[in-house]
Amino acid sequence: MYTFLKDKILDENEKEIMMEWETPIMKEHAKIVTENGGDILEIGFGMGICSNFIQQHNIKSHTIIEINNQIFDRLLKWAKNKPNVIPIKGDWFNSIPNKKYDGIMHDTWEDKNFYNLLPTLKKYLKPKGIITYYNPFTKEVADHTSKINNRKVTFNHVSVNPPTEEMKYKYFTKKDYYCIKMVVD
Repeated sequence: MYTFLKDKILDENEKEIMMEWETPIMKEHAKIVTENGGDILEIGFGMGICSNFIQQHNIKSHTIIEINNQIFDRLLKWAKNKPNVIPIKGDWFNSIPNKKYDGIMHDTWEDKNFYNLLPTLKKYLKPKGIITYYNPFTKEVADHTSKINNRKVTFNHVSVNPPTEEMKYKYFTKKDYYCIKMVVD
């Protein structure tokens, strides 16, 4: 069972899954994923931070896939009065609707399919579609990974201040975060 606090979500081992300090990161990811407008796929709802920012942009539809039952219940409540939101319960790897998206945002917890992310998502993008995802790596590591995968990548820098002293699971400890933007032809 997850624990939901005002400023974070903890997993059953009391590890932080998502925290409020990530707000500027999620705002930047939302800006990136919605650059083309149109149909957006968001994989992972978490605290709904990115979802709220996505909804502030001019988009046609906003499909959100969430695997966790507790978070999915929160997603359903959040989506109640948002007619362009399509909540889907399941593992993104086998739950993506058979359609093309203008942008895809991925931010999940302990995702066993993460290494299938780029090859899988490419087939769900429209031409010039954008992929962005939570990036726990330095700019250099992310840049190297994108070159290996033959992707055109840019990075948007965001200054952050994670409360590392308070964190049980120090999932991000740097002061510089790099939002990835991949444009797929």
